[in-house]
Amino acid sequence: MGLRKLIATIAATAILLPACAPDDQAELRGSLYFAAGNYLALLDLRDGSTAVETNLGDVQIHSISPHRDNRILVSLVGSENDLATRRLVLYDIETRQTLTLLKGREGHYLPRTKALVYDDGIRIKVTERVKGSWRTTDVVKHRFNEPVGILPLGPSRFIYQVGDGPPRLFDYGAQRSTDLAEFAAQCRLDRALWFADRELMLCGSRRGEEGYAYAFVGLDGAVGERLPLPASHDLRPLAYLGDQDVLILTERWQGGLGKRWKWAVWVFRFDSGTAYRLLEDQFLGDTVIYAPD
Repeated sequence: MGLRKLIATIAATAILLPACAPDDQAELRGSLYFAAGNYLALLDLRDGSTAVETNLGDVQIHSISPHRDNRILVSLVGSENDLATRRLVLYDIETRQTLTLLKGREGHYLPRTKALVYDDGIRIKVTERVKGSWRTTDVVKHRFNEPVGILPLGPSRFIYQVGDGPPRLFDYGAQRSTDLAEFAAQCRLDRALWFADRELMLCGSRRGEEGYAYAFVGLDGAVGERLPLPASHDLRPLAYLGDQDVLILTERWQGGLGKRWKWAVWVFRFDSGTAYRLLEDQFLGDTVIYAPD
């Protein structure tokens, strides 16, 4: 078992030690689905306990994304004839069964639709079932297996980025891409989280060696409210819990013997403007899915 997979597996099943959150903070509700190695796991925000939801076998889960009808879209890497293969798999929470959709990576359903955005290794595509047949739209072509990023904004819009190129906005209804030069000057997609109710992106910008500062940025590049997060910690936003007005973040740092990587879970409360470490020694990966109670 590889070191990264071993660390992720241990993190998914470890006993959690809640940090000292302020006494006046209300108890959180709900759970977070997250991936660790080949496990899909669940973190209970009420008490910090974790449970393994399912083991997907001899694969490495790359990311997870929400889908309608109580399902999770899983982007994973497996092996076929000793060759790495990337697949998109639907996981049904109720039945705990999986369905392989197609070969690809970076899969996301556009919110409240059946339109699937993904990358097949040389093209970013949108595909959906329309009147009994598949309709596929090619968004952009790129070099084989070049790194890509996809961030859904709504039922017909998403931002994509290829390699070190600038982020672009694709309108599925209008079937066209738009440059985001002003936005790109203020926001990094690897540290961005879309707030649909505000129509704004929460973006992190580097502050020397101190860490990252976070602010809301419009798609026109206008910078708005800044969040009072501790810049000395390497924090990255993962999910906004709208029913609790709470932001969940992950922290990463190196420490201990061998300077190994460590992770923690942080909370920012918009009502009080306070941030605190909720859980220590808890790995959540790069993507989570919020499940309200």
